[in-house]
Amino acid sequence: MTARINTLLRAGLLACCAAGGAGAADDPYQQMRLRWNTRLAGDTGSEAGAAIARAAQRHLDAMSTDAGAGALWADAGNWQQANGITASAVITTNYARLEAMALAYAHPGSPLRGDARLRDAILHGLDWMDQHHYHAGMQSYGNWWDWQIGTPLRLVNTLTLMYAELPPGLLARCLAAIDHFDPDPTRRTLRDGRLSTEIETGANRLDKALAVGLRGVLGRSDRHIAAGRDAVAQTLAPVTRGDGFYADGSFVQHNYIAYTGSYGLVALDDYAKLVYLHSGSPWPLPAATLNGILHWARESYVPWLFDGAMADAVRGRRISSEAQDDHYAGRRILGALAALAQAAPAGQADDLKAAIKGQVQRDLWFSAGRPDSAFSGYDLRQLKQLAADPAIRPADAPAGARVYASMDRALLHSRDFGFVISMYSDRISAFEYGNGEHARGWWNGIGMTSLYNADQMQYGGHYWPTIDSARLPGTTTDHSGSGLPPAWAMLGNRDGWAGGAQLDGYAAVALKFDLRDVTGSDLRGKKSWFLLGQRIVATGAGISGSNDAETIVDNRKLPAPGHNRLTVDGQPQADAPGAAANAPSADATSAARDVPHASWAHLAGSVPGAGIGYVFPDRAPLRVLRENRSGSWQAINSMESPATVSNTFISLAIPHGPQPRDASYCYILLPGADTAATAAYAAHHGVAILENSDALSAVRDADLGVTAANFWQAATLRVNGQPYLTASSPASIVLREQAGKLSLSIAEPTQHRQPAIEIELRRPAAALLQADPRITVLSLQPTVRLKIDASGSAGRSLSASFTLSRQPTPD
Repeated sequence: MTARINTLLRAGLLACCAAGGAGAADDPYQQMRLRWNTRLAGDTGSEAGAAIARAAQRHLDAMSTDAGAGALWADAGNWQQANGITASAVITTNYARLEAMALAYAHPGSPLRGDARLRDAILHGLDWMDQHHYHAGMQSYGNWWDWQIGTPLRLVNTLTLMYAELPPGLLARCLAAIDHFDPDPTRRTLRDGRLSTEIETGANRLDKALAVGLRGVLGRSDRHIAAGRDAVAQTLAPVTRGDGFYADGSFVQHNYIAYTGSYGLVALDDYAKLVYLHSGSPWPLPAATLNGILHWARESYVPWLFDGAMADAVRGRRISSEAQDDHYAGRRILGALAALAQAAPAGQADDLKAAIKGQVQRDLWFSAGRPDSAFSGYDLRQLKQLAADPAIRPADAPAGARVYASMDRALLHSRDFGFVISMYSDRISAFEYGNGEHARGWWNGIGMTSLYNADQMQYGGHYWPTIDSARLPGTTTDHSGSGLPPAWAMLGNRDGWAGGAQLDGYAAVALKFDLRDVTGSDLRGKKSWFLLGQRIVATGAGISGSNDAETIVDNRKLPAPGHNRLTVDGQPQADAPGAAANAPSADATSAARDVPHASWAHLAGSVPGAGIGYVFPDRAPLRVLRENRSGSWQAINSMESPATVSNTFISLAIPHGPQPRDASYCYILLPGADTAATAAYAAHHGVAILENSDALSAVRDADLGVTAANFWQAATLRVNGQPYLTASSPASIVLREQAGKLSLSIAEPTQHRQPAIEIELRRPAAALLQADPRITVLSLQPTVRLKIDASGSAGRSLSASFTLSRQPTPD
């Protein structure tokens, strides 16, 4: 290595001397490069610097600097892997290690800052990789992402950090390699570097915009910087199909996956970086682009944060990564939001900072005063300053229910908890498997529910490799789904019904499921959730199939030793797993009990506020299972550790028996309730189950004045035997009567099968107050009759309100 490095260093020294007179003040390229260098390595903290140096030292000690070696690192040189996927990933791995070494070389708090041996090794690595594995004119193989995103992003960062040491020839060759694989940030390239016809979208387009823009900075190219900037705007325009943001705030990637917390996270992080890079330069992002970014930050990201955690329901394959749990993802989102807040106009900045500070303060597992692997030094510094600013008042999470119809998700933020529903349709896949990731995702989108409460580590601590993946909370399951799923497949729902209506923070959500195109099972049914502030009512009907089935009311991970008390109808249950004969799988030991006619149950929390009440209005048969379960991350992600990990779980399930025909269920969740409150609610609950049939499911909460219904077909809801509400075709409807005012909201969850819906409410109204333009009032008296144009409404809620005539609502 020595002779070649000395040649490179002499060339670099001459170049530095030649450029020595240039000043940053009048050089926009240098200003942008130094600004990016500050973002990468500007944190002066010695603790962060020491950690960075330790990682770099490990790479340096293991690195081969022999010019004739077949690899820089023995464990990252599998260039001949059969299908090329691992081999292309190895290229990205090599550049990631060089980037980590360059960060230690440039970081002001690093003990290796300016180290000559480290510098020589980095330059050798860049030169060797350019000669052998990543250079202009070569054919790519394996995963396109490594060549066009993974490697270029790490390479431009390394070149930025090492800029003062780079010989012009080496810099030029590295930039030429990026030009070969990334000539245009808006287009995918073919194996030989020619542009394909495929247009880049979403996070992939933004990654390329950043790589190409930084290539322009390093190469002093106006054209590349402008190309990176101009590629951004397209990602902000609402889409109606495929990848990107939808009008309701949904974010989809890979055409049919809800991905706000994974690819969407990458997109948000890229937005923050691009805003930072271009600010104050001759190539700023247009004001409309910045406003678009801030709009989606509020509408698409903030609602999915729960006390610092990003909901797993919108993280897709990423939940199978041990190092990237929901709080890791949440912190990355918060870091990006904090960076954006620095560039936002005053009013928007204040709201965003308040939301961020509220999340940081409620996240008990995060301290703004310590390093965290989720953050860059820059992001952590922004958050520390924001958290310590007394002028910023922390904001609560946005209260109420919200339906994200374009990605088949719904959520509820209440005072002390959050609740998420994951669904699928003929538009959105049940889950995604690919690159060996998410191998047991069969049931994650088939009505899975997630409850976020004071137990903030519920979905961390090896939750995903240890939970029974065929018994996820909220699902109605026959335990089907085995072997490896098809890679990158659309695993859809033939019926297409998924979504719901929202009104004043309340919602009726519904899923009509059919498993034939997912697990291959013939299990089918109709599921509803009514999100009513501090309580959730769940119903199911029409459940039929050829195999034994059950509905999983809940399946909670318990902290060691797993003895949280469960009480059923006032009777404490066994508090430890045993070796029961009906343990569900070979990796579990369990203690099970069947309760024939349960009225209520309560699970004690591990921390104050984490208790959960369960009420069964129909005195349901209840199966209680407490089990120790073991698994490995490698079982759900081939790139993860094979080490065995364990957890204790407790589940409550309503069995439907073998070969169920038109089975049903009903239960009410009371997050945060204690035992006494649960028992009292079971005895005198204010929710009436008006109907739960194959035709419709409807409830009324008298305390809230809310009636909510999911019409599976044309039907009439009767109250006390009298017709109350009729729908001409499938629809979700929420009504609220309050102080002489009637408000209603209606949605068409199939999104394409019912262009027009007529409803009739047997209630006279005195006057129309407001109505969505899609709603036509046919009559106000003696009944309210409406016609709704649902064509192209994308499942969104359409609302109207009226003043009422003096006639009481049926009880």
